[in-house]
Amino acid sequence: MINQKFLIYLSATVTSCITLAVIVKKSTLKRNLYFIISIFFMLLTLISCSEKIVSGKYQTNFNTYGMFSRTLTLDCNGNAILNFRGDLQNNNSFGNWKTDKDTLVIFFDSVKNRNNKYQGELKFLIKRNKLENPPFPKKKYYELVESLKKTGNDTLKILSYRKLNKMMNQNMKNHYGKIGKQYFKKIEFIECK
Repeated sequence: MINQKFLIYLSATVTSCITLAVIVKKSTLKRNLYFIISIFFMLLTLISCSEKIVSGKYQTNFNTYGMFSRTLTLDCNGNAILNFRGDLQNNNSFGNWKTDKDTLVIFFDSVKNRNNKYQGELKFLIKRNKLENPPFPKKKYYELVESLKKTGNDTLKILSYRKLNKMMNQNMKNHYGKIGKQYFKKIEFIECK
C-alpha cells in the first residue's frame, strides 16, 4: 500500500520539477542540472517515506565470550522466536512483536510458554538492517541520581549520563576479550505477502 504522505511528497516533487523545467527553458545546461537535482530529491523522498521492513532473521554481530550468540526470527504474522545458544545451551523463547515508530517491541509470554529464557518485554531501535539496544532513559537516570542523593551515601560516585549510557550499551566481550557494542544484524529477508 502506498502511504498518503508519500503521495503528497511525490506530487510536490513532480510539480516542482515541472515548474523548474518551465522557468529554465533558456539554457539546456541549467535545465539538465535542475532536472538531475529534482530527480535526486524525488528519490530522497521515496527512500525517506518508505516503510521499514522488519520481518526477517537477525543474528548478533559477534558471539559473546566467543560462544554465546542469539538469533531472532520475526515472522510476518507477528510471531517472534529468540534463540539463545552456546556452551551446551540451546533455548527458544517464543513471543509476539510489533513496531512503534522506530522501536521494535517484543513481548514474551511466560505463562503461555513456561520454558522461555526471556520474559517480559524487549525493546530494540530499528536502524536500517540492524536492531540496537535503546539508550538508557534520561528519566530513569535522574530518578536514580535523586534516590542516591536521598540516601546520603557520599562514598558512591554518580556517573554522568553519557558514561552510564556507554557502559550500558557496550558491555559484551568477544572471544579476544575486547568490549564492543552488540546488536542484531539482518541475515535473512522474509518476504511478506
